[in-house]
Amino acid sequence: MKRNFTCFALLLALLCACGPKEVKNEPTEANTPKQLTDTLVVNLTSRYMSDSTATSALNVAFPVANKKNSTLVAAINEWISEELGGTYGDSIEGDYAKLLSDTAALVDHYFAAIKKLNDDNWKEMAENIQPEDRQGMQLFDSISITKTAEGKDWVTFQFVNEVFQGGAHGSHLVFGQTFRKSDGRRIGWDIIRQLPEGNLQELMRKGLVSYFAADNEEGFKEEDLENVLDESARYYIPMPQCPPLFTSEGILFLYNQYEIAAYAMGLPSFVLTWEELKPYLNVTAKRLTGL
Repeated sequence: MKRNFTCFALLLALLCACGPKEVKNEPTEANTPKQLTDTLVVNLTSRYMSDSTATSALNVAFPVANKKNSTLVAAINEWISEELGGTYGDSIEGDYAKLLSDTAALVDHYFAAIKKLNDDNWKEMAENIQPEDRQGMQLFDSISITKTAEGKDWVTFQFVNEVFQGGAHGSHLVFGQTFRKSDGRRIGWDIIRQLPEGNLQELMRKGLVSYFAADNEEGFKEEDLENVLDESARYYIPMPQCPPLFTSEGILFLYNQYEIAAYAMGLPSFVLTWEELKPYLNVTAKRLTGL
């Protein structure tokens, strides 16, 4: 079955560097439709530290502010801070949006917290690992926040956290948020209208079947969902805890480890196209996507 460990490549790239660092003024426009005339540019800021016991890495793509998008940028920076712990600026007075615009200080704050937590815990964890198991093993905590998709009136960011603290396997958390560009509103599942006469559940079941079938050479059918989903999700599939993530094709439904299935099932996910979802979208979503 699928296992989603996409950030390991990022971590390997970071291992080639040395010491803490900050990268500024590296605008990226990944996954952005070419027709956009008001693309939200992002700058990457990174911190990295490694020793013989563990590696800590924090990489954040912050939106670049201009005269038109200050409200949106403040909303995204606030979300980034909350995803990283929500403690930045707690004892500092002054305008919160202005405080959040100091992205270097924001990253320094959270990287210090990450490193302290790891320093406090990982030395003891490493000592508890049997000598024969330590060979080539390094504990790590890697966080990345990136812009993953963008439309004319919306933009999507994603948070990924990979942690390995010894044991049989690590953990992998993926979360994200779509924002309305005009005012920075965070888009939630309230944009989906649950129609009793509709077949949204059937569309979601088909989406999950396509996910599990992708890595199953023996084939996978809808009736097989009963064998891989938790009992609570077999008969009525809940909306993901992760908010709806807009993409150019439609909405990404993303479930994290253990949310509806066992760890071995990875991060079940699928995209329902805008055309499929059109009957279920409220007016807010339709205006936002031009449907």
